[in-house]
Amino acid sequence: MIFPIIILLNCFFYLSSILNILLFYILCKLGLKYFIANLITLIVVKIVAYICNKNFVFKSKCKNIIELIKEFIRFIIFRGLTLLIDYFGLIFLVEVLSFNKMPSKVFITILVVIINYITGKKHVFKTCK
Repeated sequence: MIFPIIILLNCFFYLSSILNILLFYILCKLGLKYFIANLITLIVVKIVAYICNKNFVFKSKCKNIIELIKEFIRFIIFRGLTLLIDYFGLIFLVEVLSFNKMPSKVFITILVVIINYITGKKHVFKTCK
C-alpha cells in the first residue's frame, strides 16, 4: 500500500513546487521585489498545501470541529516555521551569499517540502484519521 502513497506524494511535491516557483517567477516578472513575491507565493502555496495534504496525502478525517481546529492550528504552526525558513532562507542565499534568486528558490523549495512532509506525517495529521 506504500506505492500509491509514494506516487501521490511525488505528484503533490511536483505540483506544489511548480506552483511555488512559477508564481514566484510570474510575480517577479510583474515587477514585485523578490521578497514580496516570495511572501505572496508562500501564503498561496500554504493554503493549497493544507487542502491537498489533508484530503489527498494523509486523508485526514476529523471527528469533530475541535479536532479540525487543532489540526489546522498544528498545520499553521509547522508551516509557519517552514515559511520562515523559506522566506529568510531565500533572502540569506540571495543577499548574503549572492546566489542567483531562481536556483536559490528551487533549492529552498526542495528543502522545505522535505521538512513539511516529515512534520505533516509526525505532528500535524496525526490524530484525525
